[in-house]
Amino acid sequence: MKQKTKKLLQLSFSLGFLATTALVATSCNQPKTVTPKPTNPMQPGNGSGSGTGETMQPGNGSGTGTGTTTTPDNSEAKNQLKVLIDKENDTVGLYNDYSIIKSSLVAAYNNAKEVSKKSTTTKDELTSAKTTLQAAIDKAAADKTIFDKENSELVEAYKELKIKLTNKDSTLSMIDNDSYIKTYISNLYTEASNIVTSGLQPTKALVVQDLKILNENIQSSTTNLEQKKEVVNQYSNFKKFVISETNFKGDTLYDKVSPDTQSIVAFSSNFDNSPDDYKWRTARRLIDKEEKTKSLEETNVSWIYNLNTKTEEGKIQASYDIEFEYYSGNSAKLYFPYKAITTEQGSNPSTKLSLNYKLNNDEVKSIDLTKAKVDAIEIAEIELTNLNFGLNKISFTTEAEKAAPMIGNIYITKSDKNPNDVYDDIFGNERTNDNPNQITVNFVKGYGLANKGIGVIRNGQKESTDIFKLTGKLDGVGTDKDYYLLGYLGNSVSPSDLTSSNQKYYTFYVNANEAGTYEISGVFWSGEKRGLSFWVDEYNNQLNDKHTKFKDLMLGNWMEKKIKIFNVDNKDDGGTGSLVLKQGLNKIIVSGKDSNKEAPNLGNVTFTLKESTEPTASTAAVSH
Repeated sequence: MKQKTKKLLQLSFSLGFLATTALVATSCNQPKTVTPKPTNPMQPGNGSGSGTGETMQPGNGSGTGTGTTTTPDNSEAKNQLKVLIDKENDTVGLYNDYSIIKSSLVAAYNNAKEVSKKSTTTKDELTSAKTTLQAAIDKAAADKTIFDKENSELVEAYKELKIKLTNKDSTLSMIDNDSYIKTYISNLYTEASNIVTSGLQPTKALVVQDLKILNENIQSSTTNLEQKKEVVNQYSNFKKFVISETNFKGDTLYDKVSPDTQSIVAFSSNFDNSPDDYKWRTARRLIDKEEKTKSLEETNVSWIYNLNTKTEEGKIQASYDIEFEYYSGNSAKLYFPYKAITTEQGSNPSTKLSLNYKLNNDEVKSIDLTKAKVDAIEIAEIELTNLNFGLNKISFTTEAEKAAPMIGNIYITKSDKNPNDVYDDIFGNERTNDNPNQITVNFVKGYGLANKGIGVIRNGQKESTDIFKLTGKLDGVGTDKDYYLLGYLGNSVSPSDLTSSNQKYYTFYVNANEAGTYEISGVFWSGEKRGLSFWVDEYNNQLNDKHTKFKDLMLGNWMEKKIKIFNVDNKDDGGTGSLVLKQGLNKIIVSGKDSNKEAPNLGNVTFTLKESTEPTASTAAVSH
């Protein structure tokens, strides 16, 4: 009984526990009653709508109809990405010279910014965008390092170019606007600027050597600007290169210079330079009775007589080279007087004469010598193109089976320069700005020809036509002055041969600005009555207006050394004392008044325009 009662009590306890447990479980699943809070009209989310206005944190459960919005906590990831993006300008700017690297990096930044600005971006997306952008930044730095290492010479040359560009404005401000130097340097800077603008990774790969050359060109062209401007000024008129022994290269056939005893060194008659007594390589005019140093100061008339090469095997070709700086454009003109030495050369210039030139590294070119004569001086005119900005070199040579003509001083001018100033200097024509149509021929300074200027011996003494110094007084008054005169002019070289070919005369040139009639005047020295004849074009020309004579030219005696002026007042009976000249160069011959009669010692002669004439087709062109 007791046992039964005990079991009933245990069962009753168990049932009571289970009932209590069930009650508690049921109580937990009952709807929760929320006590509304007072409404705050200023609190967001308290407006109308189906939700409760309460924001639940993750883990608060889910389900429809609760009115709860879930927002992940992504602010830190977003800020970290923003830090990278905010440095875009500085970071990308490191690669302005590397277009390929920069392009990839800019694309990475654009992708990151797209992720950053989306309102629905998750934390994972932001973190991934930051990681991707940082990787792109790191790759750009690594790619730049690799590029710089693999292209170190290119990068160095490029940096040097950028540095030079910083001096552009200050450099150009030092140069006149109309100067070719400024144009040339500006073009170099433009080329450099274009390279820098395209960067180190342009579509067409840069060539290291090109950048080095450009750097060198900018450096050389912008250095010593004052000196370069001075060189430009030298070509404002012309630059003359006097024939010099030091400019010969190679194995020249001859190596002698005309002797100091020889005054006039160019002849209008045949001259054989091959005998051992001669073999001149060059010849220079000297003034008789004048100190050599003073003579060389007064005149630089010089000639190349021979440019041939020695015939032995293995000899280096002879050449005459001149080097010159030039900053006045890429083209210029070159002039020089030339003539045939022998009658044979003058009769067959195309087969007997040859003269070639080579400018810098250009091909060899030939010079037209078809006008070459023994009794005339021609002027070569050569157009030089593709000149270097700076140093240039021109070499003259001749062919083995031919000979070069005689070549005088070389002149270089700007391409657009009128050649008249060159002609005036070659032929010693002097004029004033007040009266450019009054031309004085300075015999000692100008090129000319004596038909009997060498080897004339008469009565045991030299009587070749020459140029000498006389110290005397004009009209026998005032102080002494040095005059340079043509001597041994006129008369025959031999009393037994009175033909015209043996008369002594001198050829010179007058460069007339206008065609017309020119009166002649000049100075002379004579202690006895003598006369002068002037002809145009050729000796003893009898055409009207092509010859004139002057008579009774004398002042005092030979011992008094009185210099006198002659003019139209001294013209011969029936003469005009004038010549009709064409526009341009006119060949004039002077000798004694009559055949086999001596002329006075003749100083400078002046031609003054008296009456101009309308140029015709034949006279309008400059003759030279």
